Amino acid sequence: MKNSRLALYFFSFFFFVFSPLRADPGLPHLFSDHMVLQREAEIRVWGWADPGESISVSLGTNTGQTSADADGRWRLTLPAMHAGGPFVLRVKGKKTIVFRDVMLGEVWVASGQSNMTYALSGASGSEKEIPNAIYPGIRFFTVPKRIAVTPLADTLAAAWEVCSPGTAKNFSAVGYFFARDLYNALGVPVGIILSSWPGTAGEEWTDPDSLRREPVLQPIVERWDGSAAEVKSYAARPTEFTMEFDDFELLHPRDDSQGPMSLSNFDDGKAQLSTGGNWTYGWQDAPDSVFELAAPGRGGRGFAARVKGALDGASSSRMEASFKRDKSSADLSSFAGIRFWVRGNGTFVFQTLQPTIADADDYSAGMIQATAEWKEVTILFKDLKQEGWGVSAPLTLNALTGFAITNMTTVGDPPRPPSGLYDGMIAPLQPYRIRGAIWYQGEGNTWRAYQYRKLLPALIAGWRRGWKEGDFPFLIVQLPNHGESPELGDSIWAELREAQLLTVKTVPNTGLAVSIDVGEARNLHPPRKAEIGQRLALWALGTTYGEKIVYSGPIYDSMRITDGEIKIHFLPSGTGLEARGGPLKGFSIAGSDRKFHWANARIDGESIVVSSPDVLSPVAVRYAWAGSPECNLYNKEGLPASPFRTDDWPVASSANR
Repeated sequence: MKNSRLALYFFSFFFFVFSPLRADPGLPHLFSDHMVLQREAEIRVWGWADPGESISVSLGTNTGQTSADADGRWRLTLPAMHAGGPFVLRVKGKKTIVFRDVMLGEVWVASGQSNMTYALSGASGSEKEIPNAIYPGIRFFTVPKRIAVTPLADTLAAAWEVCSPGTAKNFSAVGYFFARDLYNALGVPVGIILSSWPGTAGEEWTDPDSLRREPVLQPIVERWDGSAAEVKSYAARPTEFTMEFDDFELLHPRDDSQGPMSLSNFDDGKAQLSTGGNWTYGWQDAPDSVFELAAPGRGGRGFAARVKGALDGASSSRMEASFKRDKSSADLSSFAGIRFWVRGNGTFVFQTLQPTIADADDYSAGMIQATAEWKEVTILFKDLKQEGWGVSAPLTLNALTGFAITNMTTVGDPPRPPSGLYDGMIAPLQPYRIRGAIWYQGEGNTWRAYQYRKLLPALIAGWRRGWKEGDFPFLIVQLPNHGESPELGDSIWAELREAQLLTVKTVPNTGLAVSIDVGEARNLHPPRKAEIGQRLALWALGTTYGEKIVYSGPIYDSMRITDGEIKIHFLPSGTGLEARGGPLKGFSIAGSDRKFHWANARIDGESIVVSSPDVLSPVAVRYAWAGSPECNLYNKEGLPASPFRTDDWPVASSANR
């Protein structure tokens, strides 16, 4: 496969890969037209060439020379430059490579899971924002998804893009809003390197040494070490699969005497549906695969739809059947289900495609195993279910655009290896100079929230060691409101937020964008991303860039018990505290019995006084301690207070490893 030629080397402060295809000379994909290089920092340039080949590099008036070593690797540094551009970067060996429209400015990495990946096109206000997203000084680089079991030296093919309505709409909404606010405030070019993957856990982005050296994190590695050999093999290299599908039929209800309606049988050698639509296949997400009509089909006649090739953990082989060619909806409410036949080596998932579901949590029949001989598969609509992580929505059989079949190997959808995304999507970036990182992740670790207290600091420490740029800024999005209604008791979402808060309190040069007021109880992917980008940018502007602004909401500092009340003190933040939308809400209080009661709370200068007639001798206070709490404490600048607790009693996730 296309990456099988790569061999790993370690050199100085980063990893290299040498391949003859990169000679004369070659550079990583991070170097392209429209790139942004970090201003006021030594500029690192590196790549591959023939052994001993002389290399010269020029950027503006800066020049440097070196030669490739015996393994064909070379690197050099150019002096720091002030913000500006455009410049031309020339790399000359046996041939000359020219990168144009190169800017010097601020470079940030944006990483995490689905809420960092979430595109601007789905964000609140996007219909107004996208047409105005004309910022030639803002540039985007999206790291292709890649799993690795050893650190890679380069990303898969990708290139920098200039911010425009066409590029911004598909880019990270949080990354875009963060870049926009920095650009408007600083007046210098801004580059965002997006390296994120939906549904991922923090350990996947953490370097292996950090996971193995921290006792509380070692169970993560031990679980992977105990995985089946085929699962480990799948993570290390692509796995072959082949499946054929034929004779799709729509089934009438059982009490109907009509026979099934033929939907697609491929006998005419065309990938079409009897309803007027057609089949499509996404080669971009599964480049080492083939979709074809193969003869003979089931019963030794006609054709069948065959998908075959190799998949790795980053590939997604997805066939889509559209009922109408224009992808408009069809009414299937008079049918009971779909029947078809399949054979081959692999597994697949069947999903309906419903316009009212925008978060990919479509109705599904679950994972189905193919067999060597033709196997009948009957999908009854009444048995379809959503996975449960997205927005719950009724199945609209009267308005479906089609269905999708996601093909997988025989291992199905296995877990990814710890550090697999660090090695595949972070390590290749680390030679590149950056200012800092923004991080939106944690949903995938809520059930192990207590462990996250160690995991997130370990991740940050590993990134900083890898980049060798000291304690660069690392700004964290605290998880928004989501899930259950306010309750007095345990909440793993509250515990994960606490782990993020404790990280900011204990790890140098970290920041917290509180988002407890922008989420939705039933939506894991809330569309209000502008506030999150703004709050991240405020923290960066107020700390990294030294602007005299209020950049944080109230953060708990200490408490004092006096006459049956507890006074809560906060770190300095803004010009005062305020309750928005009525009296203060979200506070609970407990005595030594550790039973919490809803509390009365009032603002007293820069503090909050909490009490309850049910707790005469209080010892602890909690604020916004729920998945979706009712809470309304802000500073007068409009930034919300972080959820917190004053106690250190055992929590629900403390036993989970």
